[in-house]
Amino acid sequence: MSRRWIQNPNRCADEYLDGIEDFIEFARRHNPGATRIRCPCRRCNNTLFESIETVGFHLVRNGMIETYSIWNLHGEQVDHASSSNSPRVDNVEPIVDPNDQVMGIIQDAFPFASTNINQEGEDDVPTPIDSAEFEQYEKLLKNANQELYPGWESFSVLTAIVELMHGKIKYRMSNLCFDYFLGVFKRMLPTDNCLPKDHKHAQKVLHGLGLGYEKIHACKNNCMLFYKEHETLDTCPICNESRFKMTSQNRTTKIPQKVMRYLPLKPRLQRLYMSMHTATDMRWHKEKRVDDDVMRHPADGEAWKEFDRTFPEFAADPRNVRLGLATDGFNPYGVLNQHHSTWPIFAFPYNLPPWKCMKKEYMMMTVLITEDPGRSIDVYLRPLVDELKDLWTNGVRTYDKSTGRMFTLRAAVMWTVNDFPAYAMVSGWSTKGYMACPVCKEDVTSGWHTGKVCYLGHRRWLPWDHEWREKDKEFDGNTERRLRPREWSALYLWNNGYVRGHVSNIEKVGKGTHWVKVVSINALYLINKRQSQQALVLVVLLFP
Repeated sequence: MSRRWIQNPNRCADEYLDGIEDFIEFARRHNPGATRIRCPCRRCNNTLFESIETVGFHLVRNGMIETYSIWNLHGEQVDHASSSNSPRVDNVEPIVDPNDQVMGIIQDAFPFASTNINQEGEDDVPTPIDSAEFEQYEKLLKNANQELYPGWESFSVLTAIVELMHGKIKYRMSNLCFDYFLGVFKRMLPTDNCLPKDHKHAQKVLHGLGLGYEKIHACKNNCMLFYKEHETLDTCPICNESRFKMTSQNRTTKIPQKVMRYLPLKPRLQRLYMSMHTATDMRWHKEKRVDDDVMRHPADGEAWKEFDRTFPEFAADPRNVRLGLATDGFNPYGVLNQHHSTWPIFAFPYNLPPWKCMKKEYMMMTVLITEDPGRSIDVYLRPLVDELKDLWTNGVRTYDKSTGRMFTLRAAVMWTVNDFPAYAMVSGWSTKGYMACPVCKEDVTSGWHTGKVCYLGHRRWLPWDHEWREKDKEFDGNTERRLRPREWSALYLWNNGYVRGHVSNIEKVGKGTHWVKVVSINALYLINKRQSQQALVLVVLLFP
């Protein structure tokens, strides 16, 4: 039997799974009575011994060593005479032309370029081709067919740029370092070469693949973004601060005071379906997930199921994307004594199976804020919220390579995942003071002890007849007869916590409340009354 399945990158394909079954059967047959065998997955690398069941699981999760096509460590006899005289076709690693790989990337990014694509969706309406998109395709195709220098067909201009940029990211080269080596390579090559002279020009070539980002100017005091209706303004209408920096002579320059980077989400969600490697996996949560009351994936949780019951039209198509948002600050320079913090905001597609959805390859950075935004983080979330609202309401036409059809892709944010300080910034509920607990809210039990606020009353969650409820000396000196705190409904949270507008870092919503800011994301909707207490379930919908 051919063993080409070992090199199949889709480890959920029937060919790959059948190959694993053949390997397990082969190992049992050639190792009778053995309970542990060498694991040929990419992590264990035939150096660790595992049970046969664990080996099968590792091969699905990690993949088999691509060069291990002769199973000599598992009992296969090697015919040295025949192998030395005639090469085994099945064991030869195929030589992949890098130019062909780049052409495959272009076809994934521009599905209309393939001649065998069905351009009709479920409603049988042809999808029009945008003229700007077609122009980008022609430019990329020209660079993909243009030789790096005359007479050298092994590398095209686009292939060379992709390879060099891959090395830059993999080995964390700075832009200055990359410019230096790019200049060295350009001088080494014949004078009529077409290699870009620096990183800036290389990025322009790759921009058509959807690898670009938008720079959006922001107010120095985090009041607003110079975005959409405010794009042409030179001063902030809230605090009257100048948009641009001033010189020592009090003259205005064209250098903005503050800039945020926004990476559009739609092209990257579309790319998940334009690639054969991930198009099938995006339906895993519906088609291949085993529902056996075991929590292995967010789709097994009650919040996911409640969402499906609340929005059956969205849940009817498993290709619609369920997203989670996460943010946190860090110092990119690694110098602890510098008061600098960069805040990225990531999106995670939870449609993927659990061994993929949290991998760095599928983490999508959507917003990059160059300093701590404080309570005004929702100001910087506006471009993302606008795009998510459009994805929920209208969707975007996307090509599904696994079916060969166009469909309308929609997306929703299921929840946010943050540490406690970031939770306060995103939600608006203060995580400091006597009412810091976002679960109990006003029903929290807290007090001042040894110079800090302490939180009590944990026995309220115990069963009514639990013995600890009657103990007093072991706890705070009192018996506990109270019920657990009430569960706050979504309507209550909306009416009592969220209003519209912007508030600065020093203002409060009002007396008698623990909300520390007015959330400007006017599209929040808390779905599940129980699950919203833990995660503040967010879905962008309904509210204009």
